[in-house]
Amino acid sequence: MKIRKDLIILICCVILFLANQFYFKSLGISFFNDHFNDLIAIPLYFAAVNVILYYTLNREINSFKILFLLTIVLSVLGEFGSLYTRKGSVFDYWDILCYFIGLITYYMVKNYPKKIQSEN
Repeated sequence: MKIRKDLIILICCVILFLANQFYFKSLGISFFNDHFNDLIAIPLYFAAVNVILYYTLNREINSFKILFLLTIVLSVLGEFGSLYTRKGSVFDYWDILCYFIGLITYYMVKNYPKKIQSEN
C-alpha cells in the first residue's frame, strides 16, 4: 500500500524538520542552517499532497515526469518568489539542487524496492 509509505515519509519529514529547528541548527553547521529544510521540503510536500489526494479523490501522483515538472515549478516559486516576498532573500543554486535531491529520494523511497516475485 503506497499511501502507507507517504504517511511514513510525511511523519519522518516533520520529525526531521522539528529536529533541525530545535537541535541541528544549534550545532553551527551551515548545511543545517541553509539547506537541510530545502532537502526535506519536496518529500514533505509530495507526501502531504499524495495523502490528501488519496483520502479525498482516491488518487496519487506517482509519475516521475509529473513530480519532476512540479519540482521545477516549486523551485522557481521558492527561489524567485522569495526574492519578492522575503526581505534579504537571495537566489541559491544549492537550494535547487537540494530540491531535486529531495525529489529523487522521495521517488526512490516511494517506489523501490518493489516486491520481487519468486520464479517458482
